[in-house]
Amino acid sequence: MVAVTDLKMSYGSKEILKGISFTIKKGKIVGLLGVNGAGKSTTMNLLTGYLTPTGGSVRICNEDIEKNPQKAKKYIGYVPEIPPVYKDIKVREYLNYAAQLKGIKDYKSEVERVLILMDLKEREYDFIKTLSKGYVQRIGFAQALLGAPSVIIMDEPLSGLDPAESKKIRHLIKSLQEDHAMLISSHDLTEIEELCNEVLILKDGQLVMDNNSIRAKRRAGNNQYELIIKGNRDAIQEILTKHSALKEVKFSKEAESGVYVFLVKAKDTRDIRDSLFTYLVGKKYQVYGIRRLEHSLEDVFMEATGEEE
Repeated sequence: MVAVTDLKMSYGSKEILKGISFTIKKGKIVGLLGVNGAGKSTTMNLLTGYLTPTGGSVRICNEDIEKNPQKAKKYIGYVPEIPPVYKDIKVREYLNYAAQLKGIKDYKSEVERVLILMDLKEREYDFIKTLSKGYVQRIGFAQALLGAPSVIIMDEPLSGLDPAESKKIRHLIKSLQEDHAMLISSHDLTEIEELCNEVLILKDGQLVMDNNSIRAKRRAGNNQYELIIKGNRDAIQEILTKHSALKEVKFSKEAESGVYVFLVKAKDTRDIRDSLFTYLVGKKYQVYGIRRLEHSLEDVFMEATGEEE
């Protein structure tokens, strides 16, 4: 649904984007990560047609957004960080106005559809200025969904929301996933990890990691393990400390009565699960599980962007 090919953007001699390429398919939620100045905002503005690239192309549902902007933009719903609402009018009035601006002929029935979809019917005649930020964010989603676009592009959709409102918006985004291609730009790694099934990392205008490389990086080269073992907690910790391949042993929690979870760190990145299992069984302990932990998305992001402390 979205195809970005060798996309470039410059202001004079300053290169903002240096030829990035990626695709977003129907049913995918793609997270776009990067430190300030990496090129995220420029990418979003190019994808939505607010800027014209100096090179490369953006195709939305097979329409080139530079060559056929009106056709391409009909497929796009954009949710900016601060929804562009008029707070001194009522919810339905605002959506009627937005639908007419989009040229939707039967705008009243379309507004009714998105009011129901966004669970805004009970607030349709409330002034927007009286509503919480969570409701205003829902209104922003409602205007983006007018005309049933196939592609939804979101900039910091959970920014500033309280936990209850954030949960509702996350549920909303997930409910839209099946029928849309979605892109989320955010600084919040937890948000991206929870919502997205693919991730892209930008640095200095270049796509330094895509989903495949991120997945491989998270799985490879980690030396941390989670062990679930039944027995005496202190004795287990002592036995683990004596294992020649381990350099760190930490008690995590009691999973159930007499069953304990330990986090251990090996001296190198070789897979030692078989060795740990054999060692513990040889010491007459019941091993409920040994899991090699993946690198966190934060670990990968910090390494990819050179932000390690």
